[in-house]
Amino acid sequence: MEEQILLFFHKTIANPFLDLLMVFFTEKGWLLVSIFVMIFLLKKYREKQYETILYFIMALIAGFFLSDWFSEEIKILIKRIRPCWKIDFRHVVGCTASGSLPSNHASNALAGALICGLFLKYNFSNGLLKKLLYLYIISGAAFVCISRIYLGVHWPSDVLAGALIGAIVGFTTYQITMRINSIKRLFYFSLILVTLFRIYFILHSPVDISPDEAHYWEWSRRLDLSYYSKGPMIAYLIAFSTWIFGDNPLGIRFLAIVCSFLSSIFVYSIGKKLFSDKVGYIAGVLFQLIPLFSVYGVIFTIDSPFIFFWVVSIYLFLLAIDGRKGYWLILGVFIGFGLLTKYTMAFFYICMFFYLLKITGKSSSLLQYGRIKDFKNPMLYLCIVISLIVFSPVIIWNFQHDWVTLKHTAGQAHIYDGFKISLKYFVEFLASQLLVVTPLVFISAFYFLLKPSVLNLQPNTRWFLISFSVPILVFFLIKSLQGKVQANWAMTAYIPFLLIIAYFFEKKLYRKVIISSIILAFIFTVLSYAVPFLNLPAKMDPSSRLKGWKELGIKVSEIKRELEKDGEVLIFSDRYQISSELAFYVKGNPTVYCINLGRRMNQYDLWQPINSQLKPEIKTHGIYVIYGIKESPDMEVVSAFEKCIPENFTAYKKGVKIRDYTIFKCYNFKGINIKKPENY
Repeated sequence: MEEQILLFFHKTIANPFLDLLMVFFTEKGWLLVSIFVMIFLLKKYREKQYETILYFIMALIAGFFLSDWFSEEIKILIKRIRPCWKIDFRHVVGCTASGSLPSNHASNALAGALICGLFLKYNFSNGLLKKLLYLYIISGAAFVCISRIYLGVHWPSDVLAGALIGAIVGFTTYQITMRINSIKRLFYFSLILVTLFRIYFILHSPVDISPDEAHYWEWSRRLDLSYYSKGPMIAYLIAFSTWIFGDNPLGIRFLAIVCSFLSSIFVYSIGKKLFSDKVGYIAGVLFQLIPLFSVYGVIFTIDSPFIFFWVVSIYLFLLAIDGRKGYWLILGVFIGFGLLTKYTMAFFYICMFFYLLKITGKSSSLLQYGRIKDFKNPMLYLCIVISLIVFSPVIIWNFQHDWVTLKHTAGQAHIYDGFKISLKYFVEFLASQLLVVTPLVFISAFYFLLKPSVLNLQPNTRWFLISFSVPILVFFLIKSLQGKVQANWAMTAYIPFLLIIAYFFEKKLYRKVIISSIILAFIFTVLSYAVPFLNLPAKMDPSSRLKGWKELGIKVSEIKRELEKDGEVLIFSDRYQISSELAFYVKGNPTVYCINLGRRMNQYDLWQPINSQLKPEIKTHGIYVIYGIKESPDMEVVSAFEKCIPENFTAYKKGVKIRDYTIFKCYNFKGINIKKPENY
C-alpha cells in the first residue's frame, strides 16, 4: 500500500514546479515557520516580556533537539531501508544510507509547529492574524511531511511515526518550558536538557577520546595508590564508569556529565546559602553556560571531578561555619577527594584560612550564622587531618617511587627555570582567562567584586567571595610572569564570579551588562560544541586534537592482523598520547608501550617495560607509530629489530586532513636499549 502511494506521487502528480516546492520545504520549511513566528514576536514585544520570548526560543531549541535525537536513535535500532533504494524512483534529492523510520524532518516539523501553535494559543488574543498564523504553521509542517513522501526518501508510515514523535515532544517541551510555575522547575529542566544533549554529543559528535582521557583510561586498567603526574581519583572513577558502560567513549565520559550536573546543584546550594533561592538557580544555570565549565561536562579529565569536589567543599564549609560541627568531618573527606584528583585543591586551605583570618574576633560573621571567632576551633584542624589521611595514598606511593610526583610538579611549575619575568606568558594567561570565561563575565564580575559600593553586600559575604577567588587569581597571575600557566589552572576562582553575576541579574542591576555577559557566554559555549561539526581545516579547528585517533586505530588494527600471521605483535610509540590512543582504539585494546628516546618521564616508564615482551622462543614483531612523515625510526628502534618498513598514514575526518603519522612495521624484536628519563 505504501509503495502505491509513493508511485502515485512519482508517476501521477510529479512535475518540475512541485519538485522545486517540495525541495524548498524539505530544506527550509520547518526553519521558515520558526523564523517567521520569532520575527513576529520580536516586533510585537519590542520592549517587554523578554523572558517570555527567551523561554519560547528555549522551547524551540529543546523541541528540535529532542525530536531529532529520539528519531535518530530509533532509526539506528530499526534500520528500515529507504524507499529510494528499493523503488526505481526519481532522484530529485540524494538518497542517504541512514535508516528510514521515523522521518526526522516530520518529527522536527511537528515539534516546532506544536510549540509555535501552543505559544499562539496562550499568548495572543483571537483575531484574523492569529488564525492566519495558525494556518501558516499547520500548512508549513504538513508540506514538510508531504515533501518527504513526494521525494521518495521516506515511506508514508515513516512520516506518520515522525509526526507522532514530534507532536509528543513538542507538547511536552512546551508544557515544561512555557507553562512553568517556578524558576526551580526551569532550573531542573535546563539541567536535564543539557545532560541529554551531552549524551547525544558523546554518542554522535565527530570528536574522539582526547589523549589525556585515553591516558587516564590506561591508568584505570592498572589501578594503583597514585600515578606519576596526578592522584588516583580519575583512574578510580573511569574504572567504575567503564565497568558499567564498557570501554567506549560514553563509558569514559559519563561521569563528566554527572559531575557537571551535580556541580550545578551545589552551586545553586551555595547561592541559596549566601543570597537567595533565585540567585542560586541562576548561578547553577550560569555554570553550564561558561565555556570553561561547560567543556568539562563532556571531556572527562581531572578537572571534571575536581571542580565538583571544590564546589561541594565550599558548600560544606558554609555549613561548618554555621556551627554544624559534623560537617567539618565531611569537609575533610571532600578536600581529601579533591587532593586525590588535583593537587591545586590545596588552594582550598588558603582560601579557607584567608576568610577566617578576616572574621576572627569580630562579632558579626557570615550571614549572622558564624560561630568561629579565632583559630582555636579543634574541628578546623581535625578537618585538615582527615583530608591528609584521605590524601595519604599519594604520599605512600611517592615514598615508594622516589617522590617523582614532586619532581614532575616542580617541572610543571618551572621551579627549575629559576626566577625570571616573562610578559609573554602573563599576556597569554590573561587572554586565555578572557576567552574561557568570556571578557564581559571576567571584567564585570572582577569590577563588582573589588568595588564595595557597587556590590552592596554584607561585609562578610563579600569577603567570602573575595577569599575564594582573588587569592587564586592573583597567585596564577603572578606565576604567569615566571612561566607558562594553563588556562584551566585558575578555574575554581570563577565560582564566586557566577554568584556575583547571578546576584546582579536577580536584583535587575546593571541589566544590560549582565544580560550581555550571559548571552556572550552562551554564544561562546554553543560555538565550542558546534566547531567540531563545521569540518574546518585542522589549523583552524581547536577540536582537531580530538580527531583522527579512531582512524589511526583502525589502520594499526589492520597492520596488526597482518603481522600476527607470523608471530606475536607489540605496539609502541615514543609519545604517551599516541600510545594511549592506540591502546583504546586498536581492536581488542592491547597493551601498548611508550619508549623513552630522550623525552621527559611519564607513567609508562613506571609500568612493565617493552623488553618484557622479548621471548626468544616466540617470533615477535612490532608496530612503531610516530607523528609526521619519517623515512626511518630512531637508531634505538632500528637496532631493536632486523628491519623496519615505513608506511605513511594520513588521518582524515570527513575529507579534512587532520594529521600525518608514520607507521613502521618492524620484524623480529631483539630488545631495545631503554634510556632513563632525562627530566620530569
